[in-house]
Amino acid sequence: MSDESRIARDVADRQVAMFGAFVGQGCYITRAALSRASAIPESTLKSWAEGAAMPLHGVLTLRRFLPGEAINMLTEPGDARLVGIEKEATNWDAVAAGSAGLTFEICEARKDGVIDHAERARLRARVRGLAAELAEVIATD
Repeated sequence: MSDESRIARDVADRQVAMFGAFVGQGCYITRAALSRASAIPESTLKSWAEGAAMPLHGVLTLRRFLPGEAINMLTEPGDARLVGIEKEATNWDAVAAGSAGLTFEICEARKDGVIDHAERARLRARVRGLAAELAEVIATD
């Protein structure tokens, strides 16, 4: 399998996971609300959530309505993260709390000397969120 095929498969898998984690009842935003906010039809969002290839303009549109870690799930297979160009003041308290929280979770997961697959998945999600926040700090400060 070529690198391009591997990246395409990884992006498709992550796209399904991203919609599952951030879009829907009990998630960051519902599909209906995302559709209203982005002007992307619900049927298109549903199709993307099921794995249909999402064009770059779709990713860029959704970026305005989803947290950075959601979009970074799609770009990480290409060793990239999206960072906004809008300059905002850094919330250093949030950065410190996120870093401390991650440190605590790592220590808790390693109590038994092994980080199992469930702990690894939870830590990766936490790291993805912190990485998105830190990428914004690097771009703005």
